[in-house]
Amino acid sequence: MRVDVEHEIHALPPPSVSNALICFAFLQVAFRLDFEFSKSVFLQSLEIFLTTKSDSEEQESTKGDNSVLLKLPLKYESDLLFTRSSSQDYYEVKPNRSLERYDSIGPPFNGTFKLQNLGLFPVDGVAIKITVPVATRGGNRLLQLSGFRVHEGTTKCHIGGNNTDYRRAPSDEDLGRHPQLNRSNSDMISIDCSVNLAANGEVSFLLSGNLWMKSLRAMRFKSLRLVIHAALQRGFRSAFVFREEDPSRQIVFEISKVEDSQVPTWIIIGSTLGGLLLLGLLVLALWKLGFFKSADRKREADPGQSGKDLD
Repeated sequence: MRVDVEHEIHALPPPSVSNALICFAFLQVAFRLDFEFSKSVFLQSLEIFLTTKSDSEEQESTKGDNSVLLKLPLKYESDLLFTRSSSQDYYEVKPNRSLERYDSIGPPFNGTFKLQNLGLFPVDGVAIKITVPVATRGGNRLLQLSGFRVHEGTTKCHIGGNNTDYRRAPSDEDLGRHPQLNRSNSDMISIDCSVNLAANGEVSFLLSGNLWMKSLRAMRFKSLRLVIHAALQRGFRSAFVFREEDPSRQIVFEISKVEDSQVPTWIIIGSTLGGLLLLGLLVLALWKLGFFKSADRKREADPGQSGKDLD
């Protein structure tokens, strides 16, 4: 849509100087233009045509720079609500497999990133990039991403980036130096989607899968965080800018491993022998102190009392 507005600006001498020339050599005039834009009219750019003229005589050779056309692209601050949710925030790996309630793969998870346009204008030229850590750098699988779908909205998505050669049998990889696995230290699946949102429109990105229990049991760690990262990106020619400096969200799966509490056999045998040895030393000490002899003398010294008790 094009809106044309014409206005003239006159340069006049100050009231204290009468009949004075104001067009001195190298004279510069500065002025400021303030615009108020309609909330119901979307404009891609603003064009300002400036021209100057005076009543004095001017050579034709210098009139070429008396006008200029300024074209300024307009940027609109988008009113986007970016949220995330997850069905699985914490999981505990138990040493006893019989306590697990899931199949051989592992516990399922579901994650959702949701984008809502709360503004008055449609939003285009925006993309979302989702990265999912699927394996360690040592080739141990972390999770299986079994499903991805987009609910509502106009989007085009591309999935790629996973060329991991998974180990057939998981190794005891030490993750002590990497308590958090993310896009910087893991093998990733990358999902890139272009987004077009109507006014008051919304779009949801749904992920589903399972944690990979074979690797999680084999690897060495006490606490581990798997981070699924989603970030908004604007196109170079997009008319919209984000309010946030870093418009990104994260879904974090925190996994802890419970150490096997089974007591070794040698500890049980050693504890039993130690207890018997202490009991023997206690009996020996009481015998040396005459505890058993004093009880015998007391029974021999009062036989009548014992008979009365029997009667």
